[in-house]
Amino acid sequence: MATTIAPYFTPLLSKSDYTALVRPQTGITILVAHWPNDSTSAALASALTRLLPRRDFAAFNITDAYLFDVYALPELATELDVTFVPTLMWFIDGVMDAVVWHPGVSVEGESVAKGVERVVQRIRGREGVGIEEGSDSDW
Repeated sequence: MATTIAPYFTPLLSKSDYTALVRPQTGITILVAHWPNDSTSAALASALTRLLPRRDFAAFNITDAYLFDVYALPELATELDVTFVPTLMWFIDGVMDAVVWHPGVSVEGESVAKGVERVVQRIRGREGVGIEEGSDSDW
């Protein structure tokens, strides 16, 4: 996963990086909690870089995409209530959106790429894509 991380994600190396870089941002900030050398984490990163390339960030008011290693920063994972890894989450003006992606909230039978696509569509402002309006049964 190292080759995917380098050009796309800004790594968070400490909890204070999160406090200093993610929390005060205005606009949209993407954050991925991952496990190094995990195939699902790699699939999430690959899908995200394909579906939402950095060149599109300005068009959607995205300030940056951050990533942190859950093994290295368990206290940050706890603060963010990361219960499944990987987790793709996003923030608007420093506040985490309720819709995240991880295997525990994927629609039944949904691939990693489809789950990431669902969240990317919401980040882009297309809420409810792939989910029936008012239905919690898919969650």
